[in-house]
Amino acid sequence: MALAGFEFLIDRSGQPTFLDYAKTIAFRRAEGQYVAPDKVFVKVRVIGPGLVAEVQIISIGADQWETNLLSGQWQASDQRYSFNPSRLFNNENGIQAILAHDLIKPTLTGVEELEDIPGHKFYVIQASLPGDRAYDMTYGMIDKDTLQAKLWIDPDRFDLYRVAILDPVNPGDKEGTTWQIDFWNFDGKFDIQKPTLNGK
Repeated sequence: MALAGFEFLIDRSGQPTFLDYAKTIAFRRAEGQYVAPDKVFVKVRVIGPGLVAEVQIISIGADQWETNLLSGQWQASDQRYSFNPSRLFNNENGIQAILAHDLIKPTLTGVEELEDIPGHKFYVIQASLPGDRAYDMTYGMIDKDTLQAKLWIDPDRFDLYRVAILDPVNPGDKEGTTWQIDFWNFDGKFDIQKPTLNGK
């Protein structure tokens, strides 16, 4: 995906995954924009005790800012504890690296339509992959165990429109976790800038 920019949606279903060690804030979904080489804007929906909230994050190079979960005001992120969306597209451990180097026995299984793009056929590829890079990319929300992946690729431009990753059931859990990542608006242009902090 060597593109100038694109939009993306990450949707989790199945067993909850958490952003904090106390397992009180669960990740639900993230939707955002990417501008090469290192700018990301994303809205992250989280679920906590008695609340469903949205946190906005801007990542530019090594700098990152986020909105406060309670006040909604922009603040600098402490990246030791914050979800860093730029890692999703890191050349060494991001989605590109996983798809380029980690797929095991990728197999073309046919063509399919996607519900939100009716009438358009996509190549469907299925493969397994080790979870090491995915574990690093998601701060441990995806396990290091072997994962199953399914990809939907445009047959004309060979753009990846969707990838679904199944994280199998862990001991003690009732179900596995499925991560679905959609991409669109390829080579789109987005203005991602440092947010205003305290009126500055």
